[in-house]
Amino acid sequence: MVNYSIRKSNEDDFMLAYEIRKNALGEYVKQTWGWDEDWQMKYHKEDFDTEILSVIEVNGEAAGTLEVYYDDHSMIISGIYLTHKFQNLGIGTNILLNLHKQAAAKNMGVRLQVLKVNLKAKKIV
Repeated sequence: MVNYSIRKSNEDDFMLAYEIRKNALGEYVKQTWGWDEDWQMKYHKEDFDTEILSVIEVNGEAAGTLEVYYDDHSMIISGIYLTHKFQNLGIGTNILLNLHKQAAAKNMGVRLQVLKVNLKAKKIV
């Protein structure tokens, strides 16, 4: 497993987060709705939230992003996106296991949001 770190995002991460999400979800979005660059950027501007977004780094290089928020009873993982370079290295699995432990320590459930066409992610759910 590759060593990684997770840091809180800031406003300077806006385009980084967009590119990582586009890289990770672009094909799934195309299959579901079709890709409209203008609409995607507008959505990203509305959705970008440094309170729930973190940046995953490997040796100082951005490897992905993580979006987590909470409701009264659950931890909701609304996005875990890794660039192709850092996929299939155990990073995502390790992050999910750690988040599950954190939620269990708070007696909370965990929900993972995925697109229906993302079969790889649906195997986790």
